[in-house]
Amino acid sequence: MIGELLGHYRIVSKIGQGGMGVVYRAHDEVLQRDVALKVVGESSVIEKSSREHLLHEARASSALSHPNICTIHEVGEFSGEFYMVMELVEGTTLQSLIGSAGLAVESILRYGIQIAGALAHAHGRNVIHHDLKSANIIVTPQGLVKVLDFGLARRLPKAVVDEATQTIGPLAGAGAIAGTLSYMAPEVLRGQAGDYRGDLWALGVVLYEAASGQLPFRGGTSFEVTSAILHELPPLLPDRIPPGLWAIIQRSLAKEPAQRYQQAGEVQAALEAVQSASVAPPAQPGEQRGPFTTVSRGIRHLRVKEGDVLLLVGTIKGAFLLRSTLDRRRWDVAGPYFHGQSIYALAYDGRAGRRRLWASTHSYWGTYLRSSDDFGKIWTNPQEASLRFPPETGTVLNNIWQICLGRPEEPDVLYCGVEPAALFESRDAGESWSLVRGLFDHPHRPRWAPGNGGLTLHTIAPDPTNKARLYVAISAAGIYKTDDGGHSWRALNRGIRTVHQPEKYPEFGQCVHKFVMHPARPERLFLQNHWGLYRSDDGAESWKDIANGVPSDFGFAMVMHPHNPDCVYILPVESDEFRCAPDGRLRVYRTRNAGASWEPLMRGLPQKGAYETVLRDAMTADSLDPPGLYFGTRSGQLYGSNDEGKTWTRILEGLPAVVCVKSAVIGEPRAGRKSKATRAAAARPSRAKPPTRKNKKRRGKLR
Repeated sequence: MIGELLGHYRIVSKIGQGGMGVVYRAHDEVLQRDVALKVVGESSVIEKSSREHLLHEARASSALSHPNICTIHEVGEFSGEFYMVMELVEGTTLQSLIGSAGLAVESILRYGIQIAGALAHAHGRNVIHHDLKSANIIVTPQGLVKVLDFGLARRLPKAVVDEATQTIGPLAGAGAIAGTLSYMAPEVLRGQAGDYRGDLWALGVVLYEAASGQLPFRGGTSFEVTSAILHELPPLLPDRIPPGLWAIIQRSLAKEPAQRYQQAGEVQAALEAVQSASVAPPAQPGEQRGPFTTVSRGIRHLRVKEGDVLLLVGTIKGAFLLRSTLDRRRWDVAGPYFHGQSIYALAYDGRAGRRRLWASTHSYWGTYLRSSDDFGKIWTNPQEASLRFPPETGTVLNNIWQICLGRPEEPDVLYCGVEPAALFESRDAGESWSLVRGLFDHPHRPRWAPGNGGLTLHTIAPDPTNKARLYVAISAAGIYKTDDGGHSWRALNRGIRTVHQPEKYPEFGQCVHKFVMHPARPERLFLQNHWGLYRSDDGAESWKDIANGVPSDFGFAMVMHPHNPDCVYILPVESDEFRCAPDGRLRVYRTRNAGASWEPLMRGLPQKGAYETVLRDAMTADSLDPPGLYFGTRSGQLYGSNDEGKTWTRILEGLPAVVCVKSAVIGEPRAGRKSKATRAAAARPSRAKPPTRKNKKRRGKLR
């Protein structure tokens, strides 16, 4: 075909040939550029339907646009020849670069990050490679990776796949295996339908190959290779490979898809974390790259005094602070702090004489834990993230979902729950943090699956009567408890149903949305599940369904009454598909008999067209008597009640989507005391204090 025209492409020379066809260098006579042209003749595609499927798959792949993916310019047929016109990539295959000794660690990480990025882009557009291997990866002279043939192997008939990707018969030596069989995931070899996690397995094989110069699963025949993939562990890598990189490869090569990384972006982030740890120079003592504190100017701050009630409101575009007196009728508003950043976790620490606010800030630049000791005027400005996974874990922090204070008798203890699911602990009032390895290294962890919002540890509850006992909730793994200070953990989900697994009552894997505990009765816990309301009376050893008379047992928020261990508040939503208030009626439901029955609380709340969603941490109660209740919605409405939920008032509107609401009473010893002002205020509505002339314009923006 050399010199012939195929459409408006003139064939210049032959580049190579594989099971899918012949690849030529061609010249585009219209755009005057050289391209790679792959021709799939009649002999390569047996059935017409398979030919059409391949054409459809190629067209889908042509929609990919990423610097690490070889672009497909055009697909079509001409004179009976099916062809694909692709970007012409000058370079060397990764297989050739690896050789027999493998690559330097820096090169493995640099190429691996680019390959993972290409997979993340394709998977996000529902395109799976199905034939990722080192021979399908080109490295340009500038070090840029280009992944070839995305999605093109999936629709080929079995005979063509066999020819293109499998080696048949005995081989000359164990190291001479070639072809895709060595990159096939176990589930594919078991006859199951492969998905994007098969690409992640293949990436693990490529990374192992790059690290050692050998394939991880070897044998003299196809049968031996298949058996190794299904049953054997990969041999140890050389000592020069960092533990973090080895951990990433091992997780990618987990036999069961659920035990691997679930997204290519997770692999990319993990490789980037190892890369940062290996190339970043150690910080010099006294080195400062910026101010350690940030002064918030141009914001009306709160003037907080002893006995005031404080609301901390986190939104996807910043944090807001609200202050009221004990009557909780009028509220002053300050903010937004951390303008434009998502604030998923907030806390107030009044232990040991502190007046400290904690905030988790999440933005393009990362997730940081920051604090203020003057109610928001000045915030700490950490030079690097204080919560970080050790490099050898191959894990990178995505977000902080919960900030939890330790017990009152341990005023310097703090906990943070993060994504991907892990628990961090500080014993020096937040100055330094350590990963709780007993939970992170739990044998269940490789099989934890992320919920809709990610694999998050979102609820933490220290047992007030036992310093060694702590409960956590993970979506979607369930409830775990430690009785030895975090060294070992047990899954305690007996009786909690799952709806997204074949087994309805597994040991773990439940998508817990929230659980609460009353300090006066710590053996009793209440739980809101992904479909299900439950109570445990034996320290989470077993759970009982208490969804009696609620419009839906699906929801996120759950709040404990501060003085009554039989009283719990929830905010149901209609379903997992329609996560809004049932029938457009915004109602808080309360039980005062530990779940035997529930009653709706709606006075003052909209009962028509209120398709609101309240997230798990967007509802809270203060510690006064009667307690105040508060919640924020995804539409930016903030509601409050100063009479245990009997009546409600909209405190604020026009906020960004609310994801977190916390409350505090300044000077906690006064918190449980019922004052004349409190009693008198119980029947009066509460509202946000009208803006002064000075801040009228700013407050108007909130509305």
